[in-house]
Amino acid sequence: MTNNTTNLSIDEIEDKLTSSSVTDEFLYKLKNASSDNADIAEVLYQYYLDVNDYNNAIFYLELGDKFNDSYAQLYLASLYQQGKHCLKDEVRALTLFERSAQNGESEAQYELGANLLLAASSQEEIEQGAYWLNEAFLNGNDDSKELLDSI
Repeated sequence: MTNNTTNLSIDEIEDKLTSSSVTDEFLYKLKNASSDNADIAEVLYQYYLDVNDYNNAIFYLELGDKFNDSYAQLYLASLYQQGKHCLKDEVRALTLFERSAQNGESEAQYELGANLLLAASSQEEIEQGAYWLNEAFLNGNDDSKELLDSI
């Protein structure tokens, strides 16, 4: 896929971002293109995570959430849960874990299931937690099996 803004493929954009000659002009062009291009938003959050620029990374992770990017949702949920590089927001974290889990991200399914079980105040919440842990296990998350076996 070639991006009209840069006339480069996503692979070429990734290569350019890993080179030492990334210019502010190039990043500006990508920023403008990212608002309607999920692939560029993903490349940018990966870039900013790699260079430890969390303010920009969070901006593009949020954009990735709008594009329903399950990995962006999972990563952002973890940041909000821990209060790392942003204000701690457990409600937002749980919402993002749920969206990522619904999109099939096994780590998010595990986190959602574990959170639901730990905070369960009804049989329904226990069943929902067990459901998400089972989904996580079916998607390859071995930690969920251990937690399921313990309940």
